[in-house]
Amino acid sequence: MHELPEQAEDHARPPGRRRWRWAASGLAVVLALVAAATVLQSPAFQLQRVDVSGNETVSADEIRHLLGVAPGALRWRHPVGELRSRLLLLQPWLKDARITWGAGGVLTVAVTERRPLALLPYYNLYAALDGDGVILDVGRLTDFRVPVISGVPLPKGLRGEQVRHPFLAGALQLLALLPGNLVPDEVAVSPAGDLTLTYSGPVAVLLGPPERLADKVAALAAVDPDARRPLLDLARQQRKVLDLRNPARPTFGNPH
Repeated sequence: MHELPEQAEDHARPPGRRRWRWAASGLAVVLALVAAATVLQSPAFQLQRVDVSGNETVSADEIRHLLGVAPGALRWRHPVGELRSRLLLLQPWLKDARITWGAGGVLTVAVTERRPLALLPYYNLYAALDGDGVILDVGRLTDFRVPVISGVPLPKGLRGEQVRHPFLAGALQLLALLPGNLVPDEVAVSPAGDLTLTYSGPVAVLLGPPERLADKVAALAAVDPDARRPLLDLARQQRKVLDLRNPARPTFGNPH
């Protein structure tokens, strides 16, 4: 069996020369690793500042604090996925966050905040919910300028938790459809899930089950062709109940 030329040449070299070649190769690897570590530790990979945008309720300083990344921190130790998860877990007002590392050690955080849509009574306080039923905060009635949903129990009001009740989704969907001038003071949910709106006056609007809500909202905004006034104004003036359970045929009735 014949040796390959490379093997023959390697055997022909003195042992000292082979050891020198291996040492040189090892030194080159070490120097490359040191150079790479030096680059990764350089200011270009260190946090210089955090730019926050899209926030209104949550302050930029609070967002920076919740991120937990100190100035000079190395970017490769703080993946953006982990930063996003931490931010959304710790602050329920934040619905989403887009986080990117940029040039010059700039961490950019663009957030989307949740909006309070309704209140649920919670003992002697109120829990503010967004359109998904997530509890954003708990406070007094005067702390928020959104309608109250009555008839939906809330055993515990923990911030960040989603309230799950079979009739809550319909009430929230209704409030999301209503324009600003038709937002009521209260949405009452009956044990059967029927919805009733209460406005100042007071005037009640019967909507029935949470079906055909877009049609019912359109009927609520309609103008009486004879009186040339909105149906809601007529009900308030006449102290009647506006019945929109059949949105194609609005009727007025006497309060019970």
